Amino acid sequence: MRRDIAEQFELDPALTHLNHGAFGAVPRAVRVAQDRARARIEGAPMRAFRDELPVALAEARSRAASFIGVSPDSTALVRNVTEAVGVVLQGLEIGPGDDVVVSNHGYLTAGFSVEARGATLRTAAFPLDVHPDEVVASFTAAMTDTTRLVIIDQITSPTALELPVAEVAAAVAPVPVLVDAAHVPGALPGLDVEALGVAFWAGNLHKWAYTPRAAATLWVAPEHRDRLRPLVTSWSHGLPFPERFDLQGTVDHSAWVAVPDGLAAWRDLGGWDQVERNAVLLLKGAEHVRTALGTPDPLGGTPSAPCLRLVALPDGVGETPEAAEALWQRLHAAGFVVPPVSFGGRGYVRLAAAPYNDEDDYARLAVALTSLLAT
Repeated sequence: MRRDIAEQFELDPALTHLNHGAFGAVPRAVRVAQDRARARIEGAPMRAFRDELPVALAEARSRAASFIGVSPDSTALVRNVTEAVGVVLQGLEIGPGDDVVVSNHGYLTAGFSVEARGATLRTAAFPLDVHPDEVVASFTAAMTDTTRLVIIDQITSPTALELPVAEVAAAVAPVPVLVDAAHVPGALPGLDVEALGVAFWAGNLHKWAYTPRAAATLWVAPEHRDRLRPLVTSWSHGLPFPERFDLQGTVDHSAWVAVPDGLAAWRDLGGWDQVERNAVLLLKGAEHVRTALGTPDPLGGTPSAPCLRLVALPDGVGETPEAAEALWQRLHAAGFVVPPVSFGGRGYVRLAAAPYNDEDDYARLAVALTSLLAT
């Protein structure tokens, strides 16, 4: 690991961290800022909740909106993309008799949320090595006369693909599209949310934008804003969107208050230059592991996320969820935080590249993997 950068975080130095995409990592300075915000609240709770938090949260929301290139009045703060999915399903009154389309690369909790409301889940299925046109065709093929919503990952969580969101949105119109952009803020250059032609876009800030957990943004197209309400009904109930999402009862708002500090840390760590550096490092790291394992690139020409990438495991390794879990435990015991993934009956490891990683991290993982798989 890059010691000078790693020292700015509070990660366990006994582990090699190659899974930043899972929960992110909070820089020490950002954690201190959150602690300071929490102490301010504890010092005078009445003052904080009545007078200070509304101002601080409006500022955090404005900074978050600016970071993703949209206006503050179009964007609410939520805790994570899973919460955002629940908000959208509630606002659209999705329920029995409705269909919702997801992909086989999507984050599973979105599907769980759909099923919990009694709606029918339809799956657009496509392989790893896929042309964007095939992705679009798979979504349109999954549509029915009762489809009320399409959920698409801009960057797929288990497989790290970058999907053609705008093209899918155009193909399924006028059915509204919700974009699961959990891995996008701070990690995908050239973002233009409003140009995607979607109804809803939700992205986590605590993964690649270095804010405290849990903090995320929910952008909503103008025609849908009046329909959306927080999952918790509280004193902000009568306020307009997005202010009604700011204060949802007596909860710890310190992570949201510290959102500007996290975004400042992202810039201090190098901003988009750092993302480019991480993307180059990841390609080298994936090549180290792939060469050691003797496996081909599973993606072919499929667009992949800048800072996340799958590497195929040898045949017969990690091909089921149970086998992937067992390999996870062995890797963790060997000092590596890297997730094996079972997808389509094949095993992979999902590598991430963060500012604190260096090429040696992947070289050592390659050695460890070959050793583990030989026993």
